[in-house]
Amino acid sequence: MKYIFSLVAFVSLNVFANDELKSTYFAFESDYMSNDASKYSQWLTDEYEIVQTMHVPGMGSDSRKITGQQMVGFMKKMNKPNSTPRSTFENTSVQLTDDTGFCATSNTTATTKVAGKDYEEKETRKVCFLKIKSDFKAVEHKIDVYYKKL
Repeated sequence: MKYIFSLVAFVSLNVFANDELKSTYFAFESDYMSNDASKYSQWLTDEYEIVQTMHVPGMGSDSRKITGQQMVGFMKKMNKPNSTPRSTFENTSVQLTDDTGFCATSNTTATTKVAGKDYEEKETRKVCFLKIKSDFKAVEHKIDVYYKKL
């Protein structure tokens, strides 16, 4: 009985920690998607960069890489939040990288028009964080966008 209680307690703590890490990711995503340069910049390490890859059927893939500071500059010029669907607890998973970090991965789906044609747009977002002092900071951000003609 003692072992069962220990196992239940361990699983419960693990679920709680997982939900807290997801909440950290959602706070980051909210600042990123709102195009709030001042809030977003507080999440970034000097090494942070975003790599976005677009995957278009029949045309191939194209990747773009920008630094966090470049993204902050773009955000200052934008006047409205990003309209891409937000992540949810159900479509987000967390993987611990070591004692000081984790990565969160989420998937969203939307429909969009490309050259006047309807496409399904599936987006996979992965952000890796490192604990610096008492805060988590983003070190890596990958976005893969897959298009499928409807």
